[in-house]
Amino acid sequence: MTNRISQAYGYAVCFITVIVMLIGIKQVVDAAFDLSDPVRANGGGYGTMGRNITSFELYKADAKRQPENRGAPNGPDGPAARVDQSSSRAAADTASDAELRRLYEAERESVIANVRFRSIRSLVGNLLLLVVAAVLFVIHWRWLKRRDDEPADGYARTVTTRTEPTDTR
Repeated sequence: MTNRISQAYGYAVCFITVIVMLIGIKQVVDAAFDLSDPVRANGGGYGTMGRNITSFELYKADAKRQPENRGAPNGPDGPAARVDQSSSRAAADTASDAELRRLYEAERESVIANVRFRSIRSLVGNLLLLVVAAVLFVIHWRWLKRRDDEPADGYARTVTTRTEPTDTR
């Protein structure tokens, strides 16, 4: 009875570690893709202001379309609702390209730094998880194989070989 319980435990651990390794591999691949193109990683190329940060021209077009409400929450009671749309659009149109470029670079660098940090943290954590799962798998698999090789009565069988006398005529 205890033999079957320990065997079930060993196979369950091996099965769970295989599943953990498959999930960990997927997470490592995702983090590697995020590191390869951090601008498009999580937000799909949009920054914290909701503007496209894949190129300056797209950022500039978004800035001219969207009024800039710095720190003003959008909503029916928020300050953004009380902002005169024509004055906001005029302010966005009069913003110089140098000012827009500075805002674009700052937002882009912020997004890249955040994505890199999260991706590296994910890579390190998932690689450690893969190593631990692999070690647990190997330990339990070897333990199961040793248990399977032992005889049922718990005593090691000795192999006796009989040697026949050789005929030296």
